[in-house]
Amino acid sequence: MNRKKTAALLEDRLKDVSDTVIKVAPGFEEDDIHAFRVAVKKLRAYMRLVSSADKQPKLILSKKFHELYDIAGAIREAQLRLKKAGAPKDKLAGYIADLEHRIAFNKEEWQKKYNEDVVKKLSKKLTGKDLKKLPDKTLTAFMKDKMQVLEDAADTSPNDETIHECRKSVKDMLYNTKLAEKHWPGAFKKVEHLPLSKLDELSDMLGDYNDERLLLESHLAFIALSTTAEEQKRLSAISNKENIAKAQQKQVLLKELKKFVTATAI
Repeated sequence: MNRKKTAALLEDRLKDVSDTVIKVAPGFEEDDIHAFRVAVKKLRAYMRLVSSADKQPKLILSKKFHELYDIAGAIREAQLRLKKAGAPKDKLAGYIADLEHRIAFNKEEWQKKYNEDVVKKLSKKLTGKDLKKLPDKTLTAFMKDKMQVLEDAADTSPNDETIHECRKSVKDMLYNTKLAEKHWPGAFKKVEHLPLSKLDELSDMLGDYNDERLLLESHLAFIALSTTAEEQKRLSAISNKENIAKAQQKQVLLKELKKFVTATAI
């Protein structure tokens, strides 16, 4: 892929980020936040791909933009936990109040820290880099590195941090393969045998497991903060069920991960 195309694809990813970030506030709707975070993940996946090639400049997000990304993530995470709290809500009044406070606090943080200049400066910083031609072999090497993360995890009993790294690797593989399918035919030919539908399924499974992990951690962390014995008891019972479900989910996930790396070669 020549220099012009390499730069153009970076600009496309940045445009997606710019188009979605402006929709986050003032509504802070779950779908809008999700769209923004997905756009950032696709941008970062491409940045990591480009940066992995020899003699390419290292592409990283600015600190201020990364803060916005984290704030949006904190809001959406609390929104998802609030949705899963279920009914009757009076049984978890303290926990729900804490989530609502977190959402309100982070909305204020977004309003304080977001302005168009943050995104414009990021775009200027990244598009100002002297990008080189991206050889077709770059994608193959990148995919092999990501696949190695999955293989290492499949050969062990991975902890949650390792599983989270697997999730990031799968998304990097998925986003960049789909990008190559549309815009980089020479590189795509070398990885077109990869089952994108299976990558999609694996990505969803890893995402669901991560959501369950975060929900469980949220419940466990709040038990000590709860002001009523009834709420502590209820959260403890919910956490015990979630812990069992999480363990079962992990076994299914690892089985599918093993099947994927066994059947897939790059």
